[in-house]
This record gives sequence, C-alpha cells and structure tokens, in this order.
Amino acid sequence: MERILSEAEAARDEVVKLCSDLIKFDSAHPEGRTDECVAYIQSYMDRHGVETEIHSRNPKKPNIVARIPGEAETKILWVGHLDVVPIGKPEEWSHPPYGGEVDGVYIYGRGASDMKGACAAAMVAARLLNEMGCRNTVEFWFTADEEIGGDDGAKWLAESGRFKGDVCLIGDGTGGGLEHPAIDIGCKGSVPTKLIARGKTAHGSTPFLGDNAIKKLMRAIPYVERIAEFRLSLPEELEEPIRQSIEFIEATIKLTDEQREAVKRLYHYPTVSCNIIQGGVKRNVVPDYAEAVFDIRLTPGSDPQAVKRRIEELVEEAAIPGVEVEVNAPEQAGYYESPNTSFAKQLAETIELVTGRRPIFKILTGGTDAISIERYAHIPCLGYGLSMVGEAHKPDEKNKIENLVLGVKVYTLFPMRYKA
Repeated sequence: MERILSEAEAARDEVVKLCSDLIKFDSAHPEGRTDECVAYIQSYMDRHGVETEIHSRNPKKPNIVARIPGEAETKILWVGHLDVVPIGKPEEWSHPPYGGEVDGVYIYGRGASDMKGACAAAMVAARLLNEMGCRNTVEFWFTADEEIGGDDGAKWLAESGRFKGDVCLIGDGTGGGLEHPAIDIGCKGSVPTKLIARGKTAHGSTPFLGDNAIKKLMRAIPYVERIAEFRLSLPEELEEPIRQSIEFIEATIKLTDEQREAVKRLYHYPTVSCNIIQGGVKRNVVPDYAEAVFDIRLTPGSDPQAVKRRIEELVEEAAIPGVEVEVNAPEQAGYYESPNTSFAKQLAETIELVTGRRPIFKILTGGTDAISIERYAHIPCLGYGLSMVGEAHKPDEKNKIENLVLGVKVYTLFPMRYKA
C-alpha cells in the first residue's frame, strides 16, 4: 500500500497534465465527439505498454478500454465518461472553457469535475497497475454519451454484452474528497412526464371565440406538482444511507432555511420540476396546443408505477377539459446496491485507508452510467467520483488537484485489495 500511495503522489504533475490535455479536447454535446480523447488515451496507454481496445458504433463517439490482465478469475471494471455538457454563454467564463488552466490548487475547464479529472486519475491508475502487477484483471472503460443517456456509450456497451465483470466502480459523481469521503450506492431514477393541453384557435383580437390551451396548461401544472406530496415506500436498508445523504448535502452546500427543508424531503418524496413549456405560434393567434415537460425523480427502491397512478389521479382531479398527461414510468427507479455487501465494505475500507476517514454511503440525486450497467449487464456498481460539490455543468467549472491525486490512490489500491 505504501508504494501505491507514494507512486500516486509522485504522479501529481502527470495526472494534472493528463486532465488539462483532456479538457482541451472539445467533447461537448450536441456533437459529443470523443474521438480525440480516445486517440489521446490510446497513445498514452501504448507508451506505457497497456493493452487497449476501441469499441464504437459511431466513429465520432468511440469508447476505449484499457485492460490489465491478472492471475485471478475476478474482473473489476472502472467506468467513466469523456463527453461533457455545453459551455453555455462564453462570457460567463473567466477561464477558457477548453483551456485546462492550472493555478497550483485547482484545474479549470469544462469537464474538470464532470469528469475528465477522474478519467485522468484512472489513466494513471492503469499505468501503475500494469507496472506493479495485479492479481485481479482490471478494465478501465472510457465512454461516450453519458450526458445524453449512453446510447453510443455505456448503455450500448452493456446491452451488447461488452461489459463483463464481477464488480464495477463508477468514477462519476462526488466522492467528497478528503474532508467528506462518500460512496454512491445508487442513483435516483427519472419518470419523464408531459402535460398536454388542447384548445381551439382564434384570432388574438377575439380570444372569447377560442379556447386558450396555454391558460389550461397553467391551471393544470400545479396539480402535477402535487406529486411532491406523495410519500414513497422505501426499503428499510436505505434509511441510514438516506440520513447520511442528507447530512452530506447539509455539510457540503450552503443552504437557506427553505432549501434545508427541501433537502429533508429529498428522498422520501418525489422531486418535481417543470423545466420546459411550449405553446403558441404567433402573438395574434389564440393557441390551440400547449405542453409542459416535468423532470420527476424517485429514490431507488420506490415504485414508479404507484407514482404514475398518482399523477394520473391528480390530473383527473383537476377536471380541465382537453388536458391529458403522459407518464413514462419505468418498472424500476434508478438502482441501488446494498451497503451491506462485501463489495461495499471493501471499497469503504480502501477509501478509509487512503483518507483516514470512514466514508458514508449515499444516494446520488442524479443518474450515472451505473443505471445502464446494472440494468443490462447485471454487474453490481458503486460510485466513487472526484467531482467537487456544485461544480458540474457550471461556468468556470473546476476541480481540486488534490482530488485527482486521491483518485489515483483509490483507483489503484482497490483493485489490488479486492477479494471476491
């Protein structure tokens, strides 16, 4: 262990340069190209004698795996994504979004936290494991398309049988750094919901001759939002991770009193946000169609079908003619792994050895590639990411250099220690 920690510290400049270089490749959506990142990773692995394979069904969005063969039958996967979200308005950035600037404490740019920092740490971990040797076989997968569902990335790799392993460590998410170490045992799931209002068009100067769909929609939206009052039925074994998840948020984010109350309800009730409204074609035309799209998130272990039924009841209760709702509820909301598994306990022990603190188990409010890997490849997943809290997807995104070094240590040490 001491050699691993020492080698990781010695690789500080290396992991920073790798992260900076990855940031300089524009892998933002809507294009979401990963070909330049993959070529860079392949070149690095080739220089260090690490075996790689490229898997793609879209040549602009390849995925690459670096494989370190071991003597034991056990295989450990690490999975992280190379695509990033758009930069938004350039004028809101004080550091170049694709500059990969470093100031000695932080590294800046789109993807620094989500999640090219973790990818850089995994690259160094692959090199170290290849040089030192590892009894377990380890595969480091760098994927495309996570930010838009993984259709050319992890979802496709899982569905097509390319992911094969005993356990999977997800490098996405926030692991809390040295101060608040944490393991993600699961992710919330989404119930995409669309509220539709139909009316009758008329000239804008005679609105009484029409039936305004937007007015109907505005009346109906509060009824869908009442799903936030529907208490979820959850497994007993998640109560402690839920408590710790709430404490993690309270400890790492400055909250108002109102936000603190919302966090207390974050897991036992659905969250609901009306994020898209569309309607109308012209200023002087009464709209005959309008729709609202909601992002509704559920804690894993809850019943999405029960939530769907309740949403439909609420819209029926509204009793607004011409209004209907489409609820796309999956059979399972997100995923979770029991915190009592050997996998969870061994990962926690590894992180404690590195940080000196016992990590908590928490549930991500968002989603990661773990959902697809669990659902289609049936491989147990736990998350330990390197993102700073609140940095993902924002202007002037940054990450601590210390987090990258921490990732090298954990991503190298865990495969060395893990026993099936």
